[in-house]
Amino acid sequence: MASLAYADILAGNVFIGSTAAAGVALPISTGTAVTCALWNTSITKNALLLGVAIGFTSGTIALGEFGIANQAAGNQVTAGAAITAATPGTPKNAYLGAGTSSQMTFIPATATLATGGTAVMWLGKSIESATAGLGIFDCYRVLDVPLILPPGQIAFLCGSVAQTALFTCSMMWQEI
Repeated sequence: MASLAYADILAGNVFIGSTAAAGVALPISTGTAVTCALWNTSITKNALLLGVAIGFTSGTIALGEFGIANQAAGNQVTAGAAITAATPGTPKNAYLGAGTSSQMTFIPATATLATGGTAVMWLGKSIESATAGLGIFDCYRVLDVPLILPPGQIAFLCGSVAQTALFTCSMMWQEI
């Protein structure tokens, strides 16, 4: 994370949002059932998405690649809005035990988009077998080009195909 400095973490501007340990099924990039997302509901700050982590937890794996999708979502959940339902979680400040609360909305499990998202980038990590293999599944990716989410934008983890398997996921971002 070349753009990330110790001072940014010490200032309390870096956050980590994670799903529950049981994991979530990741949607296809054009899906409407979002399960791990960062939504910029602030009207004064941008979110700089720095990295993501995806780990296999359980279930039947669908072959495909992991990625990040995006949607213009506005700033609130209402009938007729881009996001019609969402259950927010509580991200951790990377300055553990100190720091400020995030001004973004992290969604660790459920949000419903009125229309599907659009793939922004594929992570270069794919599942090539429907059977869980031996050893460690590794999908940790520091973004070479961090994505900026201005107010009203949502970014969510996705697959090139919808997954029925469950994955434990994290997203890391800086608020600027």
